[in-house]
Amino acid sequence: MEEKDKNQNGQELLDVDEKGQPIPKKEEKKPASGSETFTHVLLIFLACVLLGLYLKIFVFYKNVEKTKEYHKYKTADDMNRNIGETIIRFVKQKPKARIGLASGSTPEGLYKYLINKYEKGEVSFKDVEFFSIDGFCGLSKSDKNSYHYALTNSFLSKIDAQEKNIHLLKEEGNSIVDFEKNAEEYNALLAEKPIDLQLLSFGENGHIGFNEPNTDFDLLTHVVKLTDDKRKDKSKIFGSLEKTPEYAITQGVASVLQAKEVIAFAKGSGKAKAVNDLVNGVFTKNSPITALINHNGKVTVCTDEEAGKNVKQYNKKF
Repeated sequence: MEEKDKNQNGQELLDVDEKGQPIPKKEEKKPASGSETFTHVLLIFLACVLLGLYLKIFVFYKNVEKTKEYHKYKTADDMNRNIGETIIRFVKQKPKARIGLASGSTPEGLYKYLINKYEKGEVSFKDVEFFSIDGFCGLSKSDKNSYHYALTNSFLSKIDAQEKNIHLLKEEGNSIVDFEKNAEEYNALLAEKPIDLQLLSFGENGHIGFNEPNTDFDLLTHVVKLTDDKRKDKSKIFGSLEKTPEYAITQGVASVLQAKEVIAFAKGSGKAKAVNDLVNGVFTKNSPITALINHNGKVTVCTDEEAGKNVKQYNKKF
């Protein structure tokens, strides 16, 4: 080690320039300590992680399908076959998909098609999670007029759906407090992870579930007090007005719009106006189905020829 020159007092002598002025000493750089090196490496690592995460998010949103398509088929059977094959492909690509089921008479043919394909061994639903869109309040699961009973007996019990994967809206309860609690629980369930594919039928006035014209499009799952006209219409099912429920539970329009992908379908000439408004971009609170115009994912609308009679094209993007 080099010995520095020192004066008589033992002080280190400074170098001087030509004029005898002391030259400032250059500070020697100390090697980085172990903790400083670790901190630098950690910061670089975190920067790389954040960059990678940003790129993944960018690629994801770039690849998310935001298409809206309309397809018209000659018959309802043709429509059911094409929707059915789409669902089968979807399930094969994503075996643990979360699928929202449509209720009512419109999807009956579709469910029969899927059951047939399952029985032939062409598709399995054992890992698929199933959800429902609406139901009457105050009915037990075993009540033949409940939507729980209808979906179970017309479809779910005829395929290999597992009980743990079936999440149908609770219709049981004795009061509005019970019904609203059911709605809150369903909202919490849907908040865990979005529906991957929502099947959606709609009425002549464009209603979806129990979301009638002029409903609040910002609502999630909620309880609806049925109008007198609605109860009179439904009394045909229950046998009398007295036996017809006063309340229904339904996913809201906002809930439906949270699904990643939606297949909406209709049959019959009575739904021609609602179909025409939807595929031609006529957004109106008078027709809840037109809320799909503002959906941020993929929307496919399918109809038979009668329901699509006001739409000239058989295939169209909107």
